[in-house]
Amino acid sequence: MYTPVGERGGGGATTTPASYTSASARVAARRRSAGVFTSSARPSPFNTPGRTTPLNRSLQTSQLVEGSGQYCVESYGASLPALVMEALTFADRNVEMSAVLSPSGWAWLVCGRRLLVWRYKQDDTRRLVNHQFRELTLPPSDLAHRAQLVVVYSANEGQVPSCVAASPEGFVRYWATITHEGSYCEVSTELQGQECDSLVFLGAELGCLLATTTSTTLFLQPGGGGAGGGGGQTINVRQLKVPAGLLGGISRRVSSLVFGSMPTQAPEARLVRAVGVMGEEANERAVLVLSANSLQKWYLAPGHPDRLLYECNVEKYIREGFVDHVWGRERAGATQLRVWLVDMQPLSGADSVMVLTAAVNPQVSQQLVYALATMETGGSTPPLTVSNFSVLKHSEYYQDSAENVLLAQRFLLCSSTAYIYNKKTVLCVSAVGEGDTGDRVEFSGAGDGILGVGRSQGLPLIFSANHGIVCITSTTPHHHLSQSGVLMNESTAEDACSRLSESLNVSLAGELGQDRTTRLQAAFLQYSKNLPQAEAMLDDLFPGSDTSQLDSAVLQLSVNILDDSPATDPRWAESDQAGGVGAPTSLIVLNQLKDKAEAHQYYISFLQQTRLWQRLSVGTIRDTRVMTRTTLSEHGQRLTMASSLRTRHRDHQHLVDAAIKHVVADRGESPKGKLTYADLFYRRVSQIEDIVYGILHAQEEVLSADVAPRDAVATIHSVNTLLLGILSAARSTPPPTPCTTPVASTPSGGEPGVEHVPWTATVGPKGVRTLLLQQHNITVQVGLARAEDGATRAKLYNQLVEMADIILADYQPQLRSLAASPLDHMAHAALTRSYEKDRYDLIRPLVSGEQYDPAVCLAEKFCDFRTLVEVCDKTDNQERLSQYMARFGSEGFSDFVFRWYLETGKRGRLLGQGGGQQGGELSRFLHDYPSLAWLNQIQTRDFSAAATTLRQLAQEETAYLSRKKTLLSLSKLCGLVSSGSGAGDASNSSLVMEDDSLRLEEELILHQEQLPEPVLSAHSLDPTTMRVLAPTELIHMYTSKENIYANEFDFKKALDLLAFVLEEEVEELRRLIWVRAILRNTWQHLDTDNPLQALSETLLFKTIELAFIQGSDVQDLMVPVDSLLNSEELASLADDANFKFLMHAGYEHISKLVG
Repeated sequence: MYTPVGERGGGGATTTPASYTSASARVAARRRSAGVFTSSARPSPFNTPGRTTPLNRSLQTSQLVEGSGQYCVESYGASLPALVMEALTFADRNVEMSAVLSPSGWAWLVCGRRLLVWRYKQDDTRRLVNHQFRELTLPPSDLAHRAQLVVVYSANEGQVPSCVAASPEGFVRYWATITHEGSYCEVSTELQGQECDSLVFLGAELGCLLATTTSTTLFLQPGGGGAGGGGGQTINVRQLKVPAGLLGGISRRVSSLVFGSMPTQAPEARLVRAVGVMGEEANERAVLVLSANSLQKWYLAPGHPDRLLYECNVEKYIREGFVDHVWGRERAGATQLRVWLVDMQPLSGADSVMVLTAAVNPQVSQQLVYALATMETGGSTPPLTVSNFSVLKHSEYYQDSAENVLLAQRFLLCSSTAYIYNKKTVLCVSAVGEGDTGDRVEFSGAGDGILGVGRSQGLPLIFSANHGIVCITSTTPHHHLSQSGVLMNESTAEDACSRLSESLNVSLAGELGQDRTTRLQAAFLQYSKNLPQAEAMLDDLFPGSDTSQLDSAVLQLSVNILDDSPATDPRWAESDQAGGVGAPTSLIVLNQLKDKAEAHQYYISFLQQTRLWQRLSVGTIRDTRVMTRTTLSEHGQRLTMASSLRTRHRDHQHLVDAAIKHVVADRGESPKGKLTYADLFYRRVSQIEDIVYGILHAQEEVLSADVAPRDAVATIHSVNTLLLGILSAARSTPPPTPCTTPVASTPSGGEPGVEHVPWTATVGPKGVRTLLLQQHNITVQVGLARAEDGATRAKLYNQLVEMADIILADYQPQLRSLAASPLDHMAHAALTRSYEKDRYDLIRPLVSGEQYDPAVCLAEKFCDFRTLVEVCDKTDNQERLSQYMARFGSEGFSDFVFRWYLETGKRGRLLGQGGGQQGGELSRFLHDYPSLAWLNQIQTRDFSAAATTLRQLAQEETAYLSRKKTLLSLSKLCGLVSSGSGAGDASNSSLVMEDDSLRLEEELILHQEQLPEPVLSAHSLDPTTMRVLAPTELIHMYTSKENIYANEFDFKKALDLLAFVLEEEVEELRRLIWVRAILRNTWQHLDTDNPLQALSETLLFKTIELAFIQGSDVQDLMVPVDSLLNSEELASLADDANFKFLMHAGYEHISKLVG
């Protein structure tokens, strides 16, 4: 026997065979290296738990341990969330852990008081990066919590799940939504010392059934505070009791007369299992409670009193079965056996149960024998016998001291296989016919064990402590006849094959031609009669690796099956439309559709078993390349949708009739003879999606008429109910079960470069996606606007949620197919834009209507960051926003939040995100926004960086001088704070350099603030709001004619401003300053007899004298006299001898003075 060993946390996307083989393979295994396997083979799969250490710990779960058994173990679903893996790895060994894998795709692990909830199932509507993980805290308890006392459920698809959890002592907590861990209500069930055993979910309307170890059952009904609704959270508790009173027990007493005594449940009867099965209506349940020797059946319906249908002793029937099938009447009597009822599971159809039983005959031996007994539990009459009794071909040595261990087995029923398990071993046995020895899987590695089990899509799931979630699949190829999940023995399967073969032969005679589709059809018909002949026909039809015409022929035959007309309906015969391959033989439309579904399912099995399935790749439908296997799966969805539509036809009679009539007329068809529009429509199942257009057309006719607002709303609600019902049914159709032979193509089963547009996501005037978007808009614009009460609006909002979920989910396969194509970047970008727009438009009405929980659920599921931020902002829920930042951090959610705050002008909220883990992300984001970065730097006490940022902002500021001055002041202040905080020498030197630049900037500001009033008025400048002027502008203003009161101080400031001008402009500006100083005086009338006295009164030499007094280098400031005399501006004075004399005299005096 082989044991999978390796690292914890399985559950990747790849298939990883793990563990075990059949008995024959185990014999061969002993000849191999002992390092690969466990130390020895044990005689039984159910030994007393003990430590078993594999001899080779280096073997990884992704390696093939053995591939010759009848079953293999594969990883399943999404990878485990990090906190789940951490809990599995680091949990205290004394803390008991358990898990449940629900069929809805949710899993939960209990570790102490920690309840870890996540979604394990991979599907098209959820991204792999998002585990939808939540952690809750269970009620206090002195006993160990168990996952079987927890239920996680969603009232509707797409809503945030709710949770009910019970402690072993009977304290119940209810979370209306698992997103709010601290929001719950808690009640006590007052069990008076009894211990809780299990919690059974009965549906969103009914609630849960709490069963104790002593078979007491309580009905828990949560209420209020659901997703999308308000109100307080409550949970009602009541005990299921046998009817009492004058008339309460009449039916029970009458049943006792007919069926024998039905003992009342003993107060301390050991509970075996409580299960819930579907009732007559979708929201009703039948509850079966199996105790140590008796079986109770209750019927529960909302708004009706609890009904005990019967209570009977089933242990006596089990006892008789062991006598008849094991020991025989001659060797044992029924009274001397010790019999135990171990576990119970319902069969498909809700009319039968299978019970795992054990018995020992002490007078013969201590051999403990196990068996599987099937009993009919349907209706209101108790079972009178065991319909099937299958003895398992393995046994245990019974000891009183080990009774609890030997009887602690549970089993899981999937199709015709029972998976019997304990904490270390799974035994896979046939659940019908004579029992077999079975194969087993051991999880006996160090630290390994089975924490929980579940079932999904007909597969048994195991939660392993070391390997995460794995599934056990059969490696045998003959499972195509029992895909529906019901038990089917070999003779029944052969009968079904025979009937289907006869049905397929009805319309084929005389039609065999030479085209490939017809020849493929002939091979298909031979498949159930003569498999070798069918394979020979296929080898001749598609020789070797030639698949050039395979896909087109396979797709065409599938379409023929979908669109065939009934073979035995005389009305079709009169219309000269004989049935073809797969022609249904029934005269009732719904049965015709079921016949087609059976034929199509058998066709898929034919393709898989003849190895054509693996060779399929890309076909063509109406000039569009499609992935063949995916298209065949979608054909099955169309059949489901057609059956669902027909089932709902009577409930929406007028609507569906009008829609069908419009569709058929639009196709250019009309009924002939005694055929009806429904006959014509349901025949062409390959075009069943046309009904969506027809339904919306019928709705438009009603809305365009003059109807009351209430009638319009009722019509929209009815249309939504119908559309969502048939589309949900189609989407729930499981894909064809993959064959065991590896598919030689891409891992996804598709082809790169092929865009996959789901048939429910087409666009155009009659495209399903386009029509659903149109219906969503009608529901918002007309339905919600005309709804007269809150209950109606609530129903419409729920429909909007479901519709948005369908539309957005169907975007995902198309986006993935384009993302995988290296040549379709533009198409992928265009589709992404369309998806993001539709995503926001679909969720926005929920936010506008304050339906925050469903809006957030959709936004989380489809990563609509905009909606998540808007809801958190509207509800002022910063805690939830922080959770999203951590959850979607790798997808850029934080940057999106920051950018949204900027775009909406909520900068205070933006800066408020600077604490905690988001502080670094905000600093990085604000690097491109320095006008806000300095505020965040001050908030984080990074004053040095704030000083630098403020100085840069001041240098770049051109709009307002006052703002520049403020920024420089703040920069200087931050620099002082930074220098006073103990910075190093390098920081001090940089601060000195920054101080020099700050001083220069302050001087420039001072020069602008000192502009004379006449200059400001001339240039229309307001000192409080004026812009920042360039140094060149300031020079021109100080020396311009507008400065009518200019003096030597103004011109000296102009000279000082040359320090801020570009080097190549300095000489020209210096010359211009002196020229304008010269022109400020009249030189013709100056006294040349006393030149120095005359020059001292000129502005030119006053400016030179001021510069000399202030310590400036006069020679550097002055311009050569010849350059001045040659200036164009002084052309009028160039010929004036007095001017030239005075200029030369003045320069001579200055040269001697400074020399």
